[in-house]
Amino acid sequence: MARFCPKGWKGLSGQVGNVIFATVRGVPYMKARPAEMKDCRSELQLYYRERMCGAVTFYGIIRQTRLARVWKMTGVQKKRSAYNLFVQANIRAFDGMKLLHELVRFSSGDLYLPNHVRAYRVEDKVRLTWENEDVVSDERLKDELWCVVMTEEKEFRIIGPEETKSTREDKTAEIGLPGEQGKVHLYCFFGTANREVFSENLHFEL
Repeated sequence: MARFCPKGWKGLSGQVGNVIFATVRGVPYMKARPAEMKDCRSELQLYYRERMCGAVTFYGIIRQTRLARVWKMTGVQKKRSAYNLFVQANIRAFDGMKLLHELVRFSSGDLYLPNHVRAYRVEDKVRLTWENEDVVSDERLKDELWCVVMTEEKEFRIIGPEETKSTREDKTAEIGLPGEQGKVHLYCFFGTANREVFSENLHFEL
């Protein structure tokens, strides 16, 4: 707002174009008309809100499972909250109402994965194979295999080390699919025996 002292314009009030004239306590002022507010509910903003909502809802489910420890321990190492790590890792997996299975992350961490991990489905089972480095410490050979099976309907089942009964040293594992019909998505990763450090997960569409 600016004060002005024109001659012959005493008592002028109202709007001319984008300028508003007014008199306050006998003193004339003029100010620019406020710009129109933009709609904060643009399509792009709504799209990102939907993605964020999807990731946050997904975290609310994961935090009630045994996978919560994976994100908690990784958060401790990276000095970040499990919530922030999970949402950042998974927000790209939500495309509106569609879930991009290949971008889902059930695990995160700095533990390295074996080489040439492969998955083969035979009827109601999946066979996993992998290769180790030529030199692997005894501690690393004890790393445990974790798996998650997800259907196209977004239902998932966690298969922990007690069920896989496989370590890095085994170089093979067999995962049963007793209730999953049609296409499934298999996620596998490794964790240390004390369950404090984990690897990123691999994804297989079977």
